[in-house]
Amino acid sequence: MGDEVILLDFWASMFGIRVRIALAEKGVKYEYKEEDLSNKSPLLLEMNPIHKKIPVLIHNGRPICESLIIVQYIDEVWINKSPLLPSDPYERAQARFWADYVDKKVYDAVRKAWTTKGDEMEAGKKEIIEVHKVLEEELGDKPYFGGETFGYVDLALIPFYSLFYTYETMAKLSIEAECPKLIAWAKRCMQKESVAKSLPDQKKIYGLVLEMSKKRGDEVILLDFWASMFGIRVRIALAEKGVKYEYKEEDLSNKSPLLLEMNPIHKKIPVLIHNGRPICESLIIVQYIDEVWINKSPLLPSDPYERAQARFWADYVDKKVLEEELGDKPYFGGETFGYVDLALIPFYSLFYTYETM
Repeated sequence: MGDEVILLDFWASMFGIRVRIALAEKGVKYEYKEEDLSNKSPLLLEMNPIHKKIPVLIHNGRPICESLIIVQYIDEVWINKSPLLPSDPYERAQARFWADYVDKKVYDAVRKAWTTKGDEMEAGKKEIIEVHKVLEEELGDKPYFGGETFGYVDLALIPFYSLFYTYETMAKLSIEAECPKLIAWAKRCMQKESVAKSLPDQKKIYGLVLEMSKKRGDEVILLDFWASMFGIRVRIALAEKGVKYEYKEEDLSNKSPLLLEMNPIHKKIPVLIHNGRPICESLIIVQYIDEVWINKSPLLPSDPYERAQARFWADYVDKKVLEEELGDKPYFGGETFGYVDLALIPFYSLFYTYETM
């Protein structure tokens, strides 16, 4: 009967592309099943019950999951054509190391190019360049990472070439200017039929990312308690920026599982959850809000020295209470309401309480 090979995948998946290239290199015939990742098929959930993700290779009814594991499996099963891993154990170990580096560094770095803003995006841009420079240094003057022939590390990295246009456009950077040898390597890989037929068009990927970004939008949740001076700071900051958010009131005598999960260190409010990621401690949250939503009502000054002074006095508010620093200015930062004002003003709610008591 021969081998029954099925691939559960999604056309734009960088990880699925690896498997498709490996199968093409080996000349393996297979049945391709496109997955709707918003409505995963019963077969995918059955074949990958742990992660419930693509790609999944099903070989004679048995599933293999995780792209690099699948590629190694393909290389070990179909051994008669186009070896992907070197025969020498040390060289195999090195190839696995660099493929693992791609998994741990490249994806996280490029994801920041379209999921973050402000200072975090700037840090992400630097990280993208640094990661690719490390890979370019490892490539050196070799045609491929393993030497003269296309192999495991090339296969692990080349799918991300489909994303170059996306993060160069969204993060406003040029990989070619920074890493010309890496671009020459990518173009060399694209001359291979197995690669060229497996990689989607870069602008089609860009369109998908834009569409996903529009659908996703910003999900902002605030875990708080109505009377918290620290939570009030965050609410004022969100209001100043015009950010829509879901407010979840916490019972501080019976803290929610969500609060304990999102702030496992201090287990306190406020916690801002932005697209599933928690930010804790009120002044840290306020700075985060100011850096992410940069187009309206800046809270911190643009000058680094003045920013440092604002952070100092906001920190002082947390430890003391002050009047001398205000002087005759309308606000602590001068003419406009800002970071220090926002740090202190919630305590005005307590004036009647501690004046009376």
